[in-house]
Amino acid sequence: MTAERFVLMGLGCAVLFGCKSPQHAARIEEAVDLVEQRIGDRPNWSAPWDELPPPWDGQSVLTADEAVVLALRNNRELRADLEMIGKASADLVQAGLLRNPVISFMAMFPDGGGRSMLRSNAFPLLPLQDLWLIPAREKVATAQLQQAVLRVADRAVETAAAVQRVFAGIQFTQRAIELIKENKAVVDQSMQLVQIRQTAGKATQVQVNVPRIRMLRLQSELMAMEAEQRNLKRELLMQMGFAAVTDAWSVEPIHELSDALEPTPSEDELISAAQMQRLDLQAAQWDLSASLERIELMRREGWPEMALGLSFERPAAPPSQNPSLAGQAGNAAAQSITGTGPDSPSVMPFSPKPREVKYLTGPMIEMELPIFDRNQAQIAKAIHEYNETLARYEARAQEIVWRVRETRVTYDQACEQVRFFREAIIPEVERNLILVQQSYRSGQEDFTIFLQVQEDLIMNRLRALEFLRDVNVNLAELERQVGGRFPTPESTSTPNADSHSSPNEDQP
Repeated sequence: MTAERFVLMGLGCAVLFGCKSPQHAARIEEAVDLVEQRIGDRPNWSAPWDELPPPWDGQSVLTADEAVVLALRNNRELRADLEMIGKASADLVQAGLLRNPVISFMAMFPDGGGRSMLRSNAFPLLPLQDLWLIPAREKVATAQLQQAVLRVADRAVETAAAVQRVFAGIQFTQRAIELIKENKAVVDQSMQLVQIRQTAGKATQVQVNVPRIRMLRLQSELMAMEAEQRNLKRELLMQMGFAAVTDAWSVEPIHELSDALEPTPSEDELISAAQMQRLDLQAAQWDLSASLERIELMRREGWPEMALGLSFERPAAPPSQNPSLAGQAGNAAAQSITGTGPDSPSVMPFSPKPREVKYLTGPMIEMELPIFDRNQAQIAKAIHEYNETLARYEARAQEIVWRVRETRVTYDQACEQVRFFREAIIPEVERNLILVQQSYRSGQEDFTIFLQVQEDLIMNRLRALEFLRDVNVNLAELERQVGGRFPTPESTSTPNADSHSSPNEDQP
């Protein structure tokens, strides 16, 4: 009964540990929650990506939020990264599984016949090192799973920022094409006026060629801007998961003189927010934790391997001595000759010899002798990997601070340029245009001068538009460097710096 209970308990434990299966849906929802916290949009990763193209008819206006939502749902590279969570979840399950038990069986057949010898382990041989390796393996796998969740969410934040940067470029090209066409209309008026004056003998061919060359140059700029717009639209379509869809659509417009400039928190607040919000930095912390746990795992793998089981052996026996039919007839004849009765000792010269059959059973232990390989090389390697991971984590933290400060400077400079054009340059050009109009009406200035000043106004507005594009692009990049939306003053606090001790090879 004791042996039966032992066997049943072992089988129950095996079934319990073997019924584990990967459960990654909850981890994906955790990544979805992180993305929603960072950018405000919740990706729908439980549904498949859209196979049918969106119902764009060439007149629809695409907004930035719509582009981000479509990219989070349909971007194939992001969906591929999402599988990292499933793989890490499977690794965690694998780390908690016992190794399969081993059953050995041996049969040896005696020479000349007889019962064969049997040798086996009455209970499957169970490796005992899983008892101390599984907890360490699970700690490493748990850290790697959390790292995968954070990296997927960070990838989604990066995708949203990339969409916003491309979207800002499309907005710029869309408005720039309008300004270039306005400029072409002004130059065309100037060219027609000069041609009329040439017909009247008041203008030379050189004066006619100047606006014509200017018109050709504007046509070249228009073609280049339209090509850039098509490329940006197709890049955005690829990011949204519709690479083959037509680009005959427009985005919400911007204006170089009226669009508001979004204020940003101070540099210290942005750095503090980046240290708290950057998911890739948090993933690097979990990578560091996994490296530290891997050192302990390597140390435990250096412990002697042991296995426990029950052995069983049935010894061999000589060939059977049971009498044949002739032997049985001989025994009967011998009894009749000797005249022995039923109560007398029987004379059976052909009977088999008595024998005893023994079955041997008992515990069996296998243990490795760690004389040469105590896993010391792998322990040292794990320590160096931890030190490398620690240095890379610190380097990443330094880079994030630098990127935040650099992007903030670029964003502020673009905002200052937009304000300078709006408050100083463009008003000055507009005042000059009014003076030229008055002078032209009074006959003091030629009409071509008026057209040149009007063209200069359009070119300055185009320059202000370029800086507005830089504002929008750097705003998206700054949000990416911060790790999501800008923090509010009440939510900004300086995180405590984590202290990481570097283990050495002399540690036990």
